[in-house]
Amino acid sequence: MTLNKGDIVVLDYTLRLADTGEVITTTSEEEAKKAGIYKEGEKYEPVIVVVGEGSLLPGLEEAVVEMKEGEEKEIEIPPSKAYGERDPAKVKVYSLREFKKAGVKNVYPGMVVRIGNELGIVRSVDGGRVRVDFNNPYAGKTIKARVKVIKIVKEPKDKVEYLIKRRLPEAEMKYEDGAVTITLPLKYILADNIQAVKVVLADEIFKWVPEVKEVKFVEPIKRPEGEPEGEQESEGTQS
Repeated sequence: MTLNKGDIVVLDYTLRLADTGEVITTTSEEEAKKAGIYKEGEKYEPVIVVVGEGSLLPGLEEAVVEMKEGEEKEIEIPPSKAYGERDPAKVKVYSLREFKKAGVKNVYPGMVVRIGNELGIVRSVDGGRVRVDFNNPYAGKTIKARVKVIKIVKEPKDKVEYLIKRRLPEAEMKYEDGAVTITLPLKYILADNIQAVKVVLADEIFKWVPEVKEVKFVEPIKRPEGEPEGEQESEGTQS
């Protein structure tokens, strides 16, 4: 069964460089620890992906759309369908003086720098010249991927549930006759970026679940436990 654009899949995967076996990224905590890339506080869990959204490497998505629920496979992804081919035009040379004027006193190979809106890696510093590479660090590399399709989600109500879970995992959802009501806990209501998240989530639901006609957010604030409902009248008066 081929998956269609807009279908939702839950995936486990690990990406490695084909030539060295170095793990680039993984959804598995065990794999992260084994590879020495585990980061405390980072979530390692299956990811929720919308087919056609563009969040996966093109070669990985091509494989996933042909897979069945519960299926696991290993694939090899060429550079053109992974992080792209290396582009010599993205390697640029700057004067060391420019960095010093910007307040950067110590420039060294391997240093990550931002120039304009681009991130690059300093490849060499020689004779007052700094060579910066703006290619993706994995450009030109063949990638090996191990991927497992844990779940395929196609029903409108289930798709809405997983889209919400991806953005606001602790929110509650009610789906009825094309109307979605999302109830937010206090921690989300107080979050600085909650308005932006609500707009993005509503847009995603409308885009990927055409059956939905309305999205409503409910932000209840409950009385703290133990707080009295009103002031108690005094039992006596003083003269």
